[in-house]
Amino acid sequence: MIDRVCPAIWVVLILLTSILFSAHTALPEAPEQFSYNKVKNNIQANDQGAGDAAHFLREGLGARARGMGGAFVAIGDGVSASYWNAAGLVQTASVRLEGTYESRFGGLFDLQYVTGCFSSPPIGVGGAWIHSQPYSVYLLSVAGKLENLSLGLTGKLYDFSANGEGAHGLGIDVGSLFRIPLSKSELAFGFTSTDIGWSRIHWQAGGQTATDRVAWVTRLGTALKGPLPSGGWQCALDLELAFPRPPRQGEDDYFSKTLQANLALGAEVWFDWIAFRAGLANINLGEDGGLSLSPSLGLSVKIEEIGLDIAWTPSLVGQSYLLSVEFRL
Repeated sequence: MIDRVCPAIWVVLILLTSILFSAHTALPEAPEQFSYNKVKNNIQANDQGAGDAAHFLREGLGARARGMGGAFVAIGDGVSASYWNAAGLVQTASVRLEGTYESRFGGLFDLQYVTGCFSSPPIGVGGAWIHSQPYSVYLLSVAGKLENLSLGLTGKLYDFSANGEGAHGLGIDVGSLFRIPLSKSELAFGFTSTDIGWSRIHWQAGGQTATDRVAWVTRLGTALKGPLPSGGWQCALDLELAFPRPPRQGEDDYFSKTLQANLALGAEVWFDWIAFRAGLANINLGEDGGLSLSPSLGLSVKIEEIGLDIAWTPSLVGQSYLLSVEFRL
């Protein structure tokens, strides 16, 4: 029964995506960029920082994951596992490299990133370099596996510089992945906690300094996959809970003021050389009680050891497009 229902869910997702987009559903706005002056103006006399630094990373990496609405924590089997869930690095024995170009918000700004991984279960390592002028972020991950449980650890280096301003910071992510084989399918549960303790970003400009914080984000996810003739299907659901900054001294109602909660839903079906994806990202209720979400679509083609992935997501300020090329060595 499950094997018949989940491919149908994928079809429903595509229909919902088209309907919701054509109905002009409220879509998320583009996040603001950060600079030293912005940080300084927001944290006068407040050593906890303005919060949510490096927000552009919250959207996620890779055309495959983004085509599924970012519901990827319990999947994490791609080369971008260093970002989504380092525990996924040990799922298959392989060496992979991937390069991605992303044009975000109608060309408002773009990102380039290179990711790679080496896996030989029960261990795996991976890394990523993410760049969007003037921001660069470096990730290095390790993972281990014990039967059906995988654990991963990622270290981050933030390096921002432009026009005499500069910022540096370190961060730590942890992740886990637990897979349960079923008769004709597989159920997985994923957990990640990123920038634990609100990673500090230290800004310097003109002899002055300021400190900002990266949001502490926790994601819980589940995924179910099964076979199809000459291929397979997969459905995933993620819950994201984010706190942009630490509590301030004497602050009341911290949780109600700062907690950001979003759902992501995604699915994909694949055959010998082609795959189709759809998703709904950033599902939440806005301050006015209206539903906010971002639909997404994705497509990939595989030719021998080379894979090509594309994804599309809309926003109020323009479309975002991603193109990823993966090489298996």
